[in-house]
Amino acid sequence: MGDSVGSAQKSRLRMITYLSPSVPIELFEVLRDYLEEKLDVEASIIYESRWSGPPAERDPDPFQRDEVDMGFMCASGFLRLINEGRESVELCPAGAVHQHPNNNNNRPIYFSDVIIHSDNSSKYKDFHDLKGHRWAINDEISLSGNLMALAELRKMGFNASFFGNILRSGSNINSLQMVLEKKVDAASVDSTCLHSLMKKDPSLKKSICVITSLGPMPIHPTVFNTRLSDDLKTRITSAMLTMHEFPKWKERLGEFNLRGFVPTDMSLYQLETSLREVVKSLSVNTAYY
Repeated sequence: MGDSVGSAQKSRLRMITYLSPSVPIELFEVLRDYLEEKLDVEASIIYESRWSGPPAERDPDPFQRDEVDMGFMCASGFLRLINEGRESVELCPAGAVHQHPNNNNNRPIYFSDVIIHSDNSSKYKDFHDLKGHRWAINDEISLSGNLMALAELRKMGFNASFFGNILRSGSNINSLQMVLEKKVDAASVDSTCLHSLMKKDPSLKKSICVITSLGPMPIHPTVFNTRLSDDLKTRITSAMLTMHEFPKWKERLGEFNLRGFVPTDMSLYQLETSLREVVKSLSVNTAYY
């Protein structure tokens, strides 16, 4: 009976992720379990797979409605909330560090991996070789799935007409599937998602080649509800920054290609703001897949 009363008095931590299934829901379950253990709270997580962040057409959002305390979302969704002056959200100053061949300095970043079918590895050696060929994007506003490629094209002196035709897949997973089925010749996908898919299905390593990685881009932010107490926000941040120091939890992070978390702040997201400024005059004409 005493245990039941003690449990009822624990603080609650209500979490939401908008990043699955591209990022495995199991990663957020690991974070939930870790924070529950280290902070002595009752943690729960909502899995929202329809959007990569709170959609504009569904206002007020769960943070405004005070339905969640902490969330994981794409940078674009977070920056929209900030730019609209939402007072219900703020950045958690702990950014995930994913292992990637181009991330040599333990930075909270990720990349846009340009993928082709392995059967075409002799035909497509680099990004330039994709001129006139079939290309997939997940959606027009996706940083990893579209905008990084547009920025690369601008650097090369081209626009989206560089490709023969462009299909809108709807997700990183669909883009990869279109490459596998040779419905397109290439696509750019979130490097964190690609690693997770290859870990889940090792046979993909034989079928998919990465010809280049574009970026870096700021890692998907962890977001606090501003109503959360300062004490709990500080404790959560500290727990995330030291998670890799515990062998058990370091091993669990490693299962998802994470080294741990490092301090970050809003300046990191200037990377995305600058990129969007570079490509704001470029657009794509897509056919839906």
